[in-house]
Amino acid sequence: MPKVRLLKSGPRGQDSDYDGAWKEALRLHFREFVFKYFPRIAALIDWSKPMKWFDKEISQVIGRAKSKSRAVDLLVQVRLLNGQSRRLLIHMEFQSSSEKNFAERLSHYNCGLRYTLNERVVTLAVLGDLNPDWLPHEDLFEWGDFVTHHQFPVCKLVTRLESDWKDDWSLPVVLARAQIEAARTAGDPEARAAAKWRLVRRLYDLRMTKDQIRELFRLIDWMMHLRLDLAIEFEQRLTKFEKEMEMPYVTSVERIAEARGEARGEASGEARGEARGEARGEARGEARGEARGRILTLVEILTDQCGELPDRLRKQLERLPDAAARKLSRSLGHIKSARDLREWIADHASES
Repeated sequence: MPKVRLLKSGPRGQDSDYDGAWKEALRLHFREFVFKYFPRIAALIDWSKPMKWFDKEISQVIGRAKSKSRAVDLLVQVRLLNGQSRRLLIHMEFQSSSEKNFAERLSHYNCGLRYTLNERVVTLAVLGDLNPDWLPHEDLFEWGDFVTHHQFPVCKLVTRLESDWKDDWSLPVVLARAQIEAARTAGDPEARAAAKWRLVRRLYDLRMTKDQIRELFRLIDWMMHLRLDLAIEFEQRLTKFEKEMEMPYVTSVERIAEARGEARGEASGEARGEARGEARGEARGEARGEARGRILTLVEILTDQCGELPDRLRKQLERLPDAAARKLSRSLGHIKSARDLREWIADHASES
């Protein structure tokens, strides 16, 4: 009987995706975040006008900077209340310790974007580390009569949560709480499970709507991944709680679904690989097993959410490339019907 291994990535089996959760939250709720984190900036923007995102441009600039990959760098063009056009670079930093020359790096990005786009850029920084004394906000260089100076608005999450956000449970603040709790419990799976439960349980106490709880849970679950055994225990506890409260709001736990698929697939792949007795065969078997396990789990969850899937749609789902299947497991909260699933597959089926 092959042994099912728990997820290995991350501290002691935890496998959080801070960057992915933050990037999606910012794209979907950009206005709310700017109003909460940078109110003086938000007050200058004409929010009645559409925004335009510049993903390609920021990737080019950061790539030329030859720094380590930054997954949460967003560039968006907005209209100001005075009618002028400005692009805002939102740079999100999530780390548990200070980074040397952080402000200098932001200055490099700002100058690179200004040169590339030939337009002024406003750079904002959100710090999700745990050190309240680390607050880089400017890059100053003086030599003789030559001076360059960049000063950046900074939002320090851990400090705000302990001061003016103590009683705030808006979406941007809830995500900040999840970030800080995830950082504090990075090496302690049991403590993280307890912190995640307290945070999710609070959403129900606040009597939020079904959609609000689903969206917040989706982002919290993405950010505060649990070790597989703790994740399954968490799901069972939440299911029981929702039944008792007669509030069946959370219909799928995305990371648990993905983890089950990986564990099931890993066991199946490992068994085939061991039978062959070849390292190369084992690797191929594990990869195929993981992918197959992920698809089977997705089929189960989507059937629960959307009802019985038509045979043609089920076959399309089973033929998804593994990269698309992984992405689908993180998008389950947006799929409510077979039509939603069909449209999602049409948009992502070619991803590899």
